[in-house]
Amino acid sequence: MDYDSFIGTVQQHGEYAGSGEAVSATRATLATLGERIDEGEAEDLAAQLPAEVGEHLTGGDHGEQFDFETFLERVADRAEHDAVAEHPEDATNAVVRTLQEALGRETEIADVLSQLPQDEGYGGLFESVA
Repeated sequence: MDYDSFIGTVQQHGEYAGSGEAVSATRATLATLGERIDEGEAEDLAAQLPAEVGEHLTGGDHGEQFDFETFLERVADRAEHDAVAEHPEDATNAVVRTLQEALGRETEIADVLSQLPQDEGYGGLFESVA
């Protein structure tokens, strides 16, 4: 999946009016996910995505321990559009759903899922794998 297809799919899943909201959702969600998973996993995941998408996974700190509520707060704080900031869970769901489709392999998603606590809301993001 190329960059335009990824953003278009996020836009469709998030039911956003424009691509700006989809770009914002993608940046905010993947940057936050990159902080939550370890560096090696972030790099592995990024390598399988378009460079413009994957770079958001690897740009910050990694392996931080924070709950799902904090995850959503960070997504909202990073959002550049109100549609994302006001509904960070919807934005996160749209990006993760697109991520699953882009990877097309449950093993990669399972690797990410294994680094997230399943009792704090993260499991719902990856329902098709959990």
